[in-house]
Amino acid sequence: MVSKASEKDLGPLAASSFPLLVYDHGAPPDDIVQTVLSVADGSLRTIQVPEMCNYTCLETPQGLVLMVDTAAASSQQRWLWNPQTGETTALPAMDEPLPDHCRCLLYDASSSPPPDYWSPDYEDTTPPDSLVLVYDLTRPEMLLYRIRGGAGWVRQYYDDMGLCEAPGRDPIEMPLGCMAVVQGTFYFLKSRHEVGAFVTFADGPEPCLHPVTFDCDEPKSTLVTGDGEKPPQTVATMSYLLESCGDLFLVCVFYLGCTMERIEEVGVYRMDPLAKEWCKVTDIGDMAFLLGPSHFAASCAAAEHGLKKGCVYYCNDLIGDSNEFHIFDLKEGTRDS
Repeated sequence: MVSKASEKDLGPLAASSFPLLVYDHGAPPDDIVQTVLSVADGSLRTIQVPEMCNYTCLETPQGLVLMVDTAAASSQQRWLWNPQTGETTALPAMDEPLPDHCRCLLYDASSSPPPDYWSPDYEDTTPPDSLVLVYDLTRPEMLLYRIRGGAGWVRQYYDDMGLCEAPGRDPIEMPLGCMAVVQGTFYFLKSRHEVGAFVTFADGPEPCLHPVTFDCDEPKSTLVTGDGEKPPQTVATMSYLLESCGDLFLVCVFYLGCTMERIEEVGVYRMDPLAKEWCKVTDIGDMAFLLGPSHFAASCAAAEHGLKKGCVYYCNDLIGDSNEFHIFDLKEGTRDS
């Protein structure tokens, strides 16, 4: 999990150690500990964060954590927690637990409205109110809550994402793998050749997201196409969507071969909303990108958190308890592990 935590909760860790990568271990009610890796200085500690004990925690790219009291017998109490300040925002409970594998996104309605290139009927649409969105990583289903004025959680299904087929099993509807919210629009990768988004139409009191898509090819590694000196090779890609400074970005981590044991290249691409295409960039300004498990991705001001600007900080665990951690400098084309 990528998160910030307060100095009070983390005791010996100094504030300069933020941001932190937090790995949760154990099963309630005993042996609840967290392994905390400082992205800024590389220090590693095993501690216990009281606020994370006995709760299900979903980190968000916006810096807040959705907390669910899994010990509640009759309902699943929920709230948003700011690990840096300790502040909380109460949310309605639900009578059922969160999906076992899911992600959470937040949208603050105080940000500017989305651009008007999605639909010729854009004048009939409005940006959503502040929303909490939880999407299932195993089936096409979302949970939505309107923070101001919402009556409760709304469950929404979606389809037309294609079928996931496996030998010996019936085909199932493809769920979303990664999403990012930019100025009120929730973007996703529908396929290698399509980008989609969920937008809100002003047609009812409860939040309801409508999908729209456009053609846009996923970027390819130079290892796939060849660079004139090397022949094309087989490459597996891990893709991450994130928002930074009001733009939509795609980060592709290219692994050589299908075993995904060795990273060969990292590419960062900004969406050109007019051309509707991914444009490769090597300069992300004073920002740093943080990538974590389950397609988590976030952007933060590098200097504010003691990070090196223009870098991608990548943490994943694809082959067991490796907790691999890499820093990619986009301008220099270098990597530290």
